[in-house]
Amino acid sequence: MLEKKKLLGAVASVALASAMAAPADAKVTLMADEPSGWEFSVDGNVNAFYIYSSGTGDANLGAAHAVGRINTNDTSKIRTGLLPAKFGFGVQGPASNGVQLRGYFGLYPQIQNANTKTARGAQIDMREIYAAASGDFGEVLFGRTLSLFQRNAIVQDMTLFGVGADHGGDGGTTLGRIGFGYIYPDFNASFRYTSPSYNGTTLSVGFYNPSQIRSTTDGAAAAATHTGADMPRVEAELNINLSQISEGSNLVISGMHQGVDDSGGDIDAEGVHVGGTLAGGPFALTAHYYNGECLGITLQMDVSALSSDSQCRDADGYYVQGTYNYGSGKIGASWGGSYQDQVGTDSATAYDEKEEQEMLTFGIYHNAAPEWLWVAEYSHAEEGWYDVDAGDKDAESDIFSVGMFYLW
Repeated sequence: MLEKKKLLGAVASVALASAMAAPADAKVTLMADEPSGWEFSVDGNVNAFYIYSSGTGDANLGAAHAVGRINTNDTSKIRTGLLPAKFGFGVQGPASNGVQLRGYFGLYPQIQNANTKTARGAQIDMREIYAAASGDFGEVLFGRTLSLFQRNAIVQDMTLFGVGADHGGDGGTTLGRIGFGYIYPDFNASFRYTSPSYNGTTLSVGFYNPSQIRSTTDGAAAAATHTGADMPRVEAELNINLSQISEGSNLVISGMHQGVDDSGGDIDAEGVHVGGTLAGGPFALTAHYYNGECLGITLQMDVSALSSDSQCRDADGYYVQGTYNYGSGKIGASWGGSYQDQVGTDSATAYDEKEEQEMLTFGIYHNAAPEWLWVAEYSHAEEGWYDVDAGDKDAESDIFSVGMFYLW
């Protein structure tokens, strides 16, 4: 038997359905009435955007300059946005002794070739492969899925269904607000426990495969790389339900810690994040803030987390967002940035470390049909570096995008 339910509105958990609570109607369920109790479901999306970006920068900064995260040329593209396309498979067996088991496997391709006409296939991202057991004790999840630290910041970001910052390359997805208000949590291997819900409030704790902690190259020397973690990375999230104040409101606190102790010394990457949404009728205000050490400015830990002499850079960032739901869609505006300090030998070399990345975004997200989403966005993004030479310019870009999703 095939049961198909309509997706109502542009919900931000479609492509992250296994990471957060997925809407039950955002999938196609097979065998739902089978006497055996087994269910098989599929969910996903196809999306495409036309993106025009117009930017300025200074090519004189050259190789001794931290990587740019926006496009400083005038370009046109047709590609996926921050979300790749998706086809996900879910399997759920009958409950046994009060325990419900389920498994999930997600394929996340992009529609564009990587800046070439003749590629024979778009990139496929194997983001999610996991199983979970749930019962009165809560839930135990094992496998690969979205990490806990700062995950709520990306799930509540309105550019999740748009483009946000266009990083200039054609491989992978656009950035959305990644690096412009939060650091990408990414999908990682873990064992994760989530407590039973108490009036909608849950606590999750995960043990993760540790990451390298790394600097960038300084234009001449190789990057400082540290990989000697003898314990898993620990991440946690407390998600507090505030529906008693107003429906759709929440407060989230998350944190992470990972240590590395190798021949290069004892290094600790750690961070804390707080944020959430306050909703009132058709209006919603969202705000998120993070602070930590050895985090990096766009990707966590493995890019620009350290100085060349292996000192942890301090990092912080935030974004604020306001949206108005008009029934068949929403409009919104957001502003935010990510920042990091210089440490150690940073100011003593000719290498220009990244100082800040900021972005202002306006967007319209309209449901032309229950499963057909139209999107239009405009973003102005800027990034700056430390110790640039006289006459050098920081980078800025204006990004215009229109696109659509088919969601199931």
